[in-house]
Amino acid sequence: MRWTSWLPRSRQPRLCVLGFDVGPEFCSLVVLTGSPTHPDTVCCAERLSLPEAWVVQGEVLQSFELGHWLQAYLEAGDYQPEAVYVGLDDACISHHTVTLAEGLSEDDVAFQLLAEVQSVMPECAADISIDFGLDTEPAPAGEQRYWVQAAPRARVDALQRVARAANLKVQVVEPRHDAARRTQLSETLAQLPQVSAALAWQCDEAFGLALRAWRDEGVNFLPYRAASKHLLRRAWVLGVAVCAMGGAFLAAGFALVMSSAAESKHWQMGDVVASTQAYDAAQKNHAQAKAAQQRRAEQARWLKARQDLQSQSLQWSRVLSQAAHGVWVASVKQQGTRWTVQGEALSATHAQQLVAQLTALDIWAQAPALPQLQITSAVSTTGLPVWQFRIEADLKVGV
Repeated sequence: MRWTSWLPRSRQPRLCVLGFDVGPEFCSLVVLTGSPTHPDTVCCAERLSLPEAWVVQGEVLQSFELGHWLQAYLEAGDYQPEAVYVGLDDACISHHTVTLAEGLSEDDVAFQLLAEVQSVMPECAADISIDFGLDTEPAPAGEQRYWVQAAPRARVDALQRVARAANLKVQVVEPRHDAARRTQLSETLAQLPQVSAALAWQCDEAFGLALRAWRDEGVNFLPYRAASKHLLRRAWVLGVAVCAMGGAFLAAGFALVMSSAAESKHWQMGDVVASTQAYDAAQKNHAQAKAAQQRRAEQARWLKARQDLQSQSLQWSRVLSQAAHGVWVASVKQQGTRWTVQGEALSATHAQQLVAQLTALDIWAQAPALPQLQITSAVSTTGLPVWQFRIEADLKVGV
């Protein structure tokens, strides 16, 4: 005999996301829904007719007006996306390959990659957002090659303002080309109803952006790495607080147990065994809480060392960038605490002035020295002799 349960079945939660493509010729959007594992319905897909002053050649000029219009559009269609994935015009994105020393922390890698890309960008485009990853091509021993993509920070900020004005949470800002390629390689279109697939093909970039919610891989010009670290720090603080509260409750509970045991005049064997088990459990929980707190303390010390090293990198990087008159820096290497700079100068005095500026920084375990300073046999294009130099020093904090 079969029994039919009268209890309501739990519904599987569904996702609803918006893919918003800002192209050089037109803007488009796709609202896509589905289960947590795969999308199954294209709610709408449309190329938008917007006032010309709002978006010009893929650049958003009126962020708040566009955001309020987008919010009204979604409310009119009764669409309730949880997040928005935005496409950026590929014409404003530059591609770079940068080689750094191995063994650098993630913060140092991000800082040095940003500095390297900014050094080759025009001065008017120095304020940029980047994303990077490891290059699969082999690199020389002791070095690591990275691919880097850069976009103007102003354009990324404008897209974020659009999302905030529309009361949406922006998850990704990525190149339109990557989104279109995701659509072409995806098997989702073949699994969708024919009507939904036809709608999606009309706005392939916006559809690929919405697919990012189910396939989170690729470039993202938002500062997601910093956001992840912020969440880790918050989790660490919460863990310390929980451990502290747990220890306090544990101590109070143990004190109550011992007080109650002291007032009892006639102990039975069963009570003795139960009290012993409770004490052993309390000791075990206390040891686990103490071990967790020690791990949090080690993580805090590790993070402090990384922040100190990044602070040192910021200081010597500013000196090198400000000492450009008469000096050209060819390479900067940092292996452990050993720090080396190689370059050329118009005169020995220029190189010595750079050493003096670096020595003034309070970051050295061993002050910068100038073991190599020699004039080259070749002559520069200005007709002046060129001095080659090498500066070596030891930092206070190593990797």
